[in-house]
Amino acid sequence: MFRSIQWRIAIWFVLLVIVSMAVLGAYLASSIRNSQLNNLYTQLGNEAKITAEVSLPIFSGQEGDNNLDILAKKLGVQTGTRITIIALDGTVLGDSDEDPATMENHTSRPEVKDALASGLGESTRYSTTIGEQMMYLAVPITSQGGDVLGIARVALPLTEVESSVNSIIISIVVAMVVAAILVILAAWLIARMTTQPIRELTKASQEMASGELGQKISVRTRDESGQLAQAFNEMSLKLKEMLTTISEDRTRLTSILNNMADGVILTDAEGNIVLTNKAAQRLLLIRDKDAKGKPLIEAVREYELNDLLTSCLETGKEQITQFELGTSNRFLRVIGIPVANNQLEGILLLLQDLTELRSLQTMRREMVGNISHEFRTPLSGIKAMVETLQDSAIDDREAAKDFLSRIETEVDRMTQMVAELTELSRIETGKAELKLEPVELTSLAEEVIAQLKPQAERKNLTLDMALGDDLQVTQADKDRIRQVMVNLIHNAIKFNRPGGSIRIRTLHIADSVGVEVSDTGTGIARDDLPHIFERFYKADKSRTGQGSGMGLAIAKHIVEAHGGKIWVQSEEGKGSTFIFSLPLIPGQ
Repeated sequence: MFRSIQWRIAIWFVLLVIVSMAVLGAYLASSIRNSQLNNLYTQLGNEAKITAEVSLPIFSGQEGDNNLDILAKKLGVQTGTRITIIALDGTVLGDSDEDPATMENHTSRPEVKDALASGLGESTRYSTTIGEQMMYLAVPITSQGGDVLGIARVALPLTEVESSVNSIIISIVVAMVVAAILVILAAWLIARMTTQPIRELTKASQEMASGELGQKISVRTRDESGQLAQAFNEMSLKLKEMLTTISEDRTRLTSILNNMADGVILTDAEGNIVLTNKAAQRLLLIRDKDAKGKPLIEAVREYELNDLLTSCLETGKEQITQFELGTSNRFLRVIGIPVANNQLEGILLLLQDLTELRSLQTMRREMVGNISHEFRTPLSGIKAMVETLQDSAIDDREAAKDFLSRIETEVDRMTQMVAELTELSRIETGKAELKLEPVELTSLAEEVIAQLKPQAERKNLTLDMALGDDLQVTQADKDRIRQVMVNLIHNAIKFNRPGGSIRIRTLHIADSVGVEVSDTGTGIARDDLPHIFERFYKADKSRTGQGSGMGLAIAKHIVEAHGGKIWVQSEEGKGSTFIFSLPLIPGQ
């Protein structure tokens, strides 16, 4: 409670008022008591003088002490004070309250001494005779000639004075309590009204700290608190706009970073990871929450990358390197860019995955080599036969005819190879347009089987057909699908064992229709299976015969261009099964 500004203001205000009222009350009580004592002093002085004047004739006439005692008692009853008449030797001659004979000598009394010495004596002390605090005032009884005949003393108890003062003090205390209560209420209300904008400001600030931006408090006055509220509202609005802009920029930046194909790693000046994007996490097989705050070499066990970072931190200059990741066999090009603002603040590492580009370059070199290899044999044969014809064989009609036939065969082979290359290039680049029409695979399969049946019979192969009669129609380019079937069945014939068999099926596969071609040939080695649909690829054992090595690559591209799939199941020495599927016409 006492940490509240409202209560601190109210308590200090109340304490100030209470202390002021206490001091004022004490001053008033003291003033009133002094005033009462002064009044009592004046009253006793007047009564003492009257007593002296009245008792003077008795002293002058020497009427006896008894008359003085009677006078004292009579005056005491009339004035309500204690009257004492004392001789010069201190003997009490008369007293309004006691028997003078029993009273002790009053020579030592202070007021008596002062009266004899200065003409007026006053003393306030405890009376052992009456048992109360008394005020005494004594004056000398002086004759007409100026002789001091005795002492007239008047006394009153201070009980009435103290009672009056206490009554006034009680009144003052009651007034102070009432005033204190009113002051507390007034101080609390004033402090509450004064601190209301601060409380609203505090609450709004706490809500802003918890993430609820755009808080606004009401402006009730035009004083400092109102100006503070207005300033807070403006600050809250600008802060919300600023944070909204920062959040949008951060979201855009995060989206850009996470959708970048290149990996990004940001480190601080010590080489600790500050940020990674998804591409970097995917390339380096790390997680952002595990890598953040760690040294790069601890999070990524790639020393080439750490060496680049170290060199960049030491030189403060851009560094570039290329290396192959040991964890994923990806080939990376890494650019280290210093992030500096007057001083080096960190390093931005840009990771470019060149694996595909390197693979394409390798594929291009292999393709050139494969084409060169495929063309070298027929060209060498043609050149040898031409040279033979040029030497002498041209005059031998039979030999010349045989050589020309062989040359024609080699030219046809090269022409087919060029045509397949052109076809494959057109399909891969999307330039080969598909002439889609409803195709029933069973009928098409029957046509292809009839076309290739003579080749199978020449190799003594058995064709086993399981063609579905109720196969649904698909939308396809009939000639190109025919080309796929011819390629698969021709391969099954070419790479089968003499006396083996080939099984052709048409079937439904989930929401597609497909064709399955199985043979009893030598099969395909497990290491060759992932590459069987690559251009120019020939398995070492099962594909060593003639052929360009592009038939399956063309078949794959044709099927995928139709939105279908093609795959192979094979075990070395147990034959192969090639399957492709095509999607059905929607609504069928």
